[in-house]
Amino acid sequence: MDVAIGIDVAEARKGLDLVALDGERRVVAAHRRCTLGEVVAVIADLRPDVVCIDSPPAWSAVDRSRTAERELRRFGITAFSTPTDPGDHPFYRWMRVGFSIFDAIATDYPRYRSGSIRGTAAEVFPEATAVLLRGHLRPSDESKAAFRRAVLTDHGVDHARLRSPDAVDAALAALTGVLALAGTCSTLGDPAEGVIVLPVAALPPARLVRSAPLLSSGGR
Repeated sequence: MDVAIGIDVAEARKGLDLVALDGERRVVAAHRRCTLGEVVAVIADLRPDVVCIDSPPAWSAVDRSRTAERELRRFGITAFSTPTDPGDHPFYRWMRVGFSIFDAIATDYPRYRSGSIRGTAAEVFPEATAVLLRGHLRPSDESKAAFRRAVLTDHGVDHARLRSPDAVDAALAALTGVLALAGTCSTLGDPAEGVIVLPVAALPPARLVRSAPLLSSGGR
């Protein structure tokens, strides 16, 4: 059965969250605040069919952002921009951690650029996953945590053991991989600088709308 690993990336002092889902969307592994070495060991042990990383794989070559990030904005989804190498800027240290994950597993899981996602390390973005699977932007009175957990519930992922927002994001990353392995995915961006894998067969034709506040529509 297919297994997808999702990794939520943070700078080294905070650690990495990892969640693995199988093809039936069951949580088969969940680890918090891992080091890079621990993440690499889990990947080697589980031998997943895809590794989905919530981070760009490298700096932009020529601009203050990448094509993928600019294309996301067409749908009303905002991601941190990946610039050309900014040096030792503290804000971007988490990106360097993400780069190190891609580099550490590149022999077994080369960076995804196009074609089949199986056997690759793919860049994903949990916010985009959540918005596209819900089909609308988050209502102004719904918390990010509730919005993202609702996506997992809607797609059959039992998230009760995932206690932190970072673990939820790792699960959304893994869900993106599970759906992509089953053939449901789209991509944005330039393969030369990094593409983002999205868990929908077709991208929206226009900017997504923000759903009406939950209270005004009778709540959940």
